[in-house]
This record gives sequence, structure tokens and C-alpha cells, in this order.
Amino acid sequence: MYKKTLILMAIFIFLSIVSGCATKRPITWNKRVLHSKIEPIDLAYKEYGKEHKQSIIFLHGFGESQYTWRFLLNDLSKKYHLYTIDLKGFGESPKTDDDDYSVYDQAILLQQFMQQHQIRNSTIVGRSFGGGVALVLALMQNENCMEKRIDRLVLINSMSYSQRLPSMLRDLKTPIFGFLGIHLLSSAWIVESGYKYAFFNNELIPKESLVEAEKMLSMPLAKSAYLKSVHCLVPDDIKIVERKYKDIKLPTLILWGEKDVSIHLNMAKRLHRELVNSRLKIFKNTGHMPQEERPKEVLKEIERFMEVTGR
Repeated sequence: MYKKTLILMAIFIFLSIVSGCATKRPITWNKRVLHSKIEPIDLAYKEYGKEHKQSIIFLHGFGESQYTWRFLLNDLSKKYHLYTIDLKGFGESPKTDDDDYSVYDQAILLQQFMQQHQIRNSTIVGRSFGGGVALVLALMQNENCMEKRIDRLVLINSMSYSQRLPSMLRDLKTPIFGFLGIHLLSSAWIVESGYKYAFFNNELIPKESLVEAEKMLSMPLAKSAYLKSVHCLVPDDIKIVERKYKDIKLPTLILWGEKDVSIHLNMAKRLHRELVNSRLKIFKNTGHMPQEERPKEVLKEIERFMEVTGR
């Protein structure tokens, strides 16, 4: 009887996953940007600095929250007006029961956020998944899908081109295994494994980062949103979008960890070649999260970039 119950449960999960995948809307520029149907939500965010200063908006990476930017905020808030935002499904932002978790959907929500807060002349700092969102926002501005609100980009180990996903994310995309894995594995194990994969030197992993990330992943619906985001991670038309990067003329600072095993350094060099107004800085002996592994160096580069390109 027990074995029969397990088999029935497995079949039910499998059918639920297959059914969900069959009805998912295509993740394309046309469907998710030009004809977006995403429901507006209130993203969790914090503000720092003076309102009259130039704005910098920080977009975290996959599985993270705005907490990851804490090492940069004190110094930058003295000169600029900062917004740190939890992307949909992460941190303390809503985790809705839909499949609107792609970079396109996140960009639409950020466009709405900037409009609501009347943000103009902004610099978008995007890391990994957040960097992918930043690139979409820049393309939306290029193609007049939004008002001009962005003056500069800072891309840190940014998602940008079609590539093989890290093994953990590939596993989570597997039917049944992904569903069971994300819900049966402890939040602590998932978080620690992620940080060890992202850092080059594991001794530099801040303990408070693990504590905070575990707390965020343990929130209601957080793991479900995490899994939904995995399935929406790579746009269906990524090859088409890649060809548009050469049209982005915004001053752009590209920061990259030399030893990144998630998004390899060759992607940074390719992005630098195609973004005609970009500068590339590579951090030696650094992994996928330089904002936490080399925060002082990252801060120095952003400060210099803002001063050189400022008005």
C-alpha cells in the first residue's frame, strides 16, 4: 500500500509538471515585453542617500536578495541616491503562482518601479541574473518600449549569452527530480552549496550571507518561486536578443571574476566587444560574486566609473 501511494504521488507530480510546461507562455520579447500580461506587484526595496542625488538601482543575482549589496552602500550613499530591490520571487518580494519570472517579466516590473518612483538619469547595477534584467531594460529603452530613464550600466558577471547552465540548475529543471530536490533538500544545504560554487576562495564567504540567504529561501513559497525562476531562466529567443547588444550605446562598466565557473570569462570579453561604449575590469582569483568576495575593489571601480561618466 505504501509503495502504491508513492507511485501515485510520483505520477501526480509528473503530470502536474508536464501540464504546467505545456501551458507556459513562450518566453520571448514579443510575448513578454511587447505584449506583456504580467500583473503589477510591489517589489520590496530600500532607499539610501539623498533624494536629489543621481540614482543607482541595484539588481541582485539568481537566488539572492538585496542584502548582497550591503558592502557597497555606506560609501555610495554619500554621493548618490540608492535603491536596492528584491526581484520578484526573491528576498521579501511577492512570490506569485504564475510563470512570470523571466528576465523580460522582471524588466517590465522594474520599468513600472522606475515610473512609480519617478526615477530618471539612473545607473543600473545588475549582477548575474540581475545583469540580464539590466540588459533587457537597456534594450527596451533603445527600442522605445519605455521612457528614457537609464544613463549607465554596471554589469557584474552578467547573464547575457546562451550557455550551458550550472549543474545544480540543470538538475532542478529535470521533471520530478527538480521538484523533489528543491523541496526535500534543506535551505541551508542549497544556500551553502550555491555560495561554495560561486566563490573562488570559500574562506571569504561571509557567514552572515549564509544566514540571510537561508532565511530568505525558507520563507513561504520561496522554493516554489525559485523553481519557477529556474524554468524561466533562459529566454526562448536568446539568440535573437544577443544580436541586439551591439546597439546599446550606454556607458557600461563590466566587472568580472576571473575564476567564475558559472558564467565564464569568455562571456565577459564577448560582451565587452559588443557593447561599444564599455570598459572591462577583471578581478583575479575571484569567482561569480565579486560584490561579496572583493567588495572594496568593486566599490572602487563603480566610484571611478560614476565620476568619469558623471555630469
